[in-house]
Amino acid sequence: MRLEHPSVRRDGAPIEITYDGERISALAGETVAAALAAHGVAAYRHSRDGGRRGLYCGMGACFECLVTVDGKASQRACLTKVADGQTIRSQPPAGTPEDPLAPLVPPPVGDAPEERAVDVLVIGAGPAGLAAAEAAARRGADVVVLDERPQSGGQYFKPLAPSHRADRPTDRQFRAGLALLDAAKAAGAAIVQEATVWGAHAPDEVVAVVDGRETVYRPRRLVIAGGAYERPAPFEGWTRPGVMTTGAGQTLARAYRVAPGRRVVIAGNGPLNLQLACELVEGGVTVAAVLESAPRPSPAQWREMLTALRAAPGLIGDGARYLLRLRRARVPVLWGHGIVAAEGAAEGAAEGEGRLERVRYAPLGADGAPRPGEAVTVAADALCLGYGFIPSTEIARALGCAHRLVEDRHLGYLATEIAVDGATSVAGVFAVGDGVDLGGSTVAQARGRLAGIAAATQLGLTDSDPEEGRRALADLRRAEGFQAALWSIYRAPPPRLDTVPDEAMLCRCEEVTFGRVRAEIAAGHDSLAALKRNTRLGMGRCQGRYCAATAALLLEQATGRKRAPEQYLAPRLPAKPTPAGAFAFEKPEWGGHQRAITPNLARPLEDGPLPDQEAEILIVGGGVVGSCLAYYLTQAGRDVLVVERGDTNLQASGANAGSLHVQLLSFDFGAKAEAGGGPAAATLTLGPRSIALWRELETACDADFELAVTGGLMVADSPAGMEFLRAKAALERRYGVENAIIDAAELRRLAPALSDGLIGAEYAPQEGKINPLRATYAVLEQARRQGARFLRGVNVTGIAAVPAIEGGGWRVETSRCRIRAKQIVNASGPWARETGRLVGIDVPVHSAPLQMIVTEPAPKLVGQLVAHADRHLSLKQAVTGGLIIGGAWTAVFDPARRFNTVSRSSIEGNLWVARHVLPQIAGLHVVRAWAAMNINIDGAPILGPVPGLPGFFNTVTSNGFTLAPVVARMTADLLLDGRTDIDPTPFLIDRFG
Repeated sequence: MRLEHPSVRRDGAPIEITYDGERISALAGETVAAALAAHGVAAYRHSRDGGRRGLYCGMGACFECLVTVDGKASQRACLTKVADGQTIRSQPPAGTPEDPLAPLVPPPVGDAPEERAVDVLVIGAGPAGLAAAEAAARRGADVVVLDERPQSGGQYFKPLAPSHRADRPTDRQFRAGLALLDAAKAAGAAIVQEATVWGAHAPDEVVAVVDGRETVYRPRRLVIAGGAYERPAPFEGWTRPGVMTTGAGQTLARAYRVAPGRRVVIAGNGPLNLQLACELVEGGVTVAAVLESAPRPSPAQWREMLTALRAAPGLIGDGARYLLRLRRARVPVLWGHGIVAAEGAAEGAAEGEGRLERVRYAPLGADGAPRPGEAVTVAADALCLGYGFIPSTEIARALGCAHRLVEDRHLGYLATEIAVDGATSVAGVFAVGDGVDLGGSTVAQARGRLAGIAAATQLGLTDSDPEEGRRALADLRRAEGFQAALWSIYRAPPPRLDTVPDEAMLCRCEEVTFGRVRAEIAAGHDSLAALKRNTRLGMGRCQGRYCAATAALLLEQATGRKRAPEQYLAPRLPAKPTPAGAFAFEKPEWGGHQRAITPNLARPLEDGPLPDQEAEILIVGGGVVGSCLAYYLTQAGRDVLVVERGDTNLQASGANAGSLHVQLLSFDFGAKAEAGGGPAAATLTLGPRSIALWRELETACDADFELAVTGGLMVADSPAGMEFLRAKAALERRYGVENAIIDAAELRRLAPALSDGLIGAEYAPQEGKINPLRATYAVLEQARRQGARFLRGVNVTGIAAVPAIEGGGWRVETSRCRIRAKQIVNASGPWARETGRLVGIDVPVHSAPLQMIVTEPAPKLVGQLVAHADRHLSLKQAVTGGLIIGGAWTAVFDPARRFNTVSRSSIEGNLWVARHVLPQIAGLHVVRAWAAMNINIDGAPILGPVPGLPGFFNTVTSNGFTLAPVVARMTADLLLDGRTDIDPTPFLIDRFG
């Protein structure tokens, strides 16, 4: 349904598109979402559970409205413009020769991305970003503004799209937005629309995709004005097509003159919902009800009302007019009410595809809980939700800017700590607007102006208008007073997550329900990081925007443990999913890992004192090796205590990519190999044994590890590469590894999606993959059921031998308690050297920060574990469809934050190799890249007793996940019986002299 307005006319040329085979008329200049909404289509992408999703956020943050456009997968309908003759479908391409994933962007040109130096770079062209750009540019700064949307203005101004034209702005909001945009352009700021910002690796290294190409901006000052997104308000049915945010409904109505539905319910908290209701009523839409969660304002709030009226009489007048218009239109405005459920056809039903048909709502008690006995059901085909906002702090957090937790506003959120002019804790970086903390458009513009002035001043530019700063500061104080008064008037009861049913979705992307999360918390997985690893919560395309704040509050309410900024999900690049093909630049290869220091990365949830402990065997390290060892030892009836200074499975093990290797990696054989390759060759007998043990563990734990022995392919694209593979394969066969050298034809039969430029491969049928998150936690839980005790937040600080006259064994000092143990196993992974020093030995273990990349879910492209003979590459497809890309590309340790982070050079090089081997990667988006601390020894594990230290054992391996069970089994045998059926000699610490 298209909305009519006497001052607005359609200006876009009539065109035609097809959607799932149906011809649909559209207007040039509008988005796919607008065209589909005008035609009454609400169902877009297909979810894994067989349901459908529709337009939700309307601003490109949730990735629910994905469609395939002319073969290009995962295009956001809310941002993608229509074009005549477009073929759009709700399903992604099949990834076959007949239906391939079309490249999302043109192939990169040259050997490096374009770089551009600029005085001031502004991210975001909303009220704050435009104000900052205008202020800095007027003082002579070279300013570039990057904005993701088709038009500037952000969520607040929402300018009229090119599909329509108005002879003059139809209201004050439109006029203010156009005036600010014109002022920024007149001052000389260059505004780049439809630019996707990957993120910032440093204040002077901001990466974006502009016109399909990677561009690196080198600003002298950076202003982050990323805005905010509407906070989730989960209830039964909130993922149905037709349920969307108020912002999405308003974008359709204001920018594209399209109704979100014919009969609409609007619910939430704040006056924005009243504005949307009026705009829809004026356009001929039936608004069934407006539900406001705050109680009706009372005369007792006269002080707040007077403050708001004095600060912004125009806005208060607008609010009064909205209420009057709705009363005249007989639209019920129900204060103190909230949504109970969104109802409709069964998910996946052909008729309507599960679209919203009814809304059930009820009055709220003073505690925020709905009163279901008083619930009312009304017919509706659209439900718009506006319950407040969450700042987009992703880029500021990735740069290391300090943040604080705002607890007293709806779900709570992280806010960037800034000075009055927007300066953050990172030199040269400013953050302004609702992307810092919530304050509204007037606050955003005032802070933007102050930041633009400060940035120009820091650059030594003359202030052409010294009074502007004082005016901006006065505007800021007045607007902050207004906002505080408004929030007081609209103060809603706190969210009641305990009333949300178990069946309701918490994580929309990964389809994780409240019931699943509650069960995980009850099982002891009581941190956001642990929930993420156990459920995939926050791992989807929206990257936690629509679930992390909810899950954090749910955890606090369930555990009683207060939230803290450092316990939120770690910031990861890209800031939003970005085309993989844009970043593929060839990089030089290297030999060996790049070693680094091994810092303490732990962020313990618990640090209070514990009672002193005793154990027969103490295991230091709660990763995969420590968990497997605890399993085998408790299976034998031993008393085992495992201590971990952070949380179990959150460091090297918890960040593993899950490859199960049998053949040697390319850098473990030949000239690149550590110690000549001998130690790595000695491990060849261990791989097949360890994979067999993984299978046994999967059965014993009665859990799905997503373990699949798919075979491994190490591919070659040159005769020299094939000769390398033949020599390597011959060595491996001498150690009992099954393999075969195959030609291009056989390679194509096994993996038809791989590049035609590959001329052959080594095939190792025993290789495969595993979900390292599921596997480690399942083994850990089984060990616990068998009697193992796990203590987290326990940092070992001292180890001393107990004299025989006192009973022998070891006395251990930790951050939380003392421990007495007969035997100790050093299973500290990358930190094994640190633990060894406590007993006076050098365990030659080094750290190597490595990074990995994962794409969005894709159709089945490759079944095997894929590596390259001459290049660093590890590639496999997870059960969820995402491609996991690695291969020992180095990452960077940031000592200021005690955090490993990705390297742009490594991202580019890794994606080049991956696309070279699997060309259809160019048709996918990178969802996230992460860095972890890998273990580097000499190519072989270190395990067994230490001469001269009876009762002290090591068990560490640099091929941690594959070899964890066999190394743990061997160590357990040596502890229990003093012998093992595999000769441990090549792996003892003695080999280092």
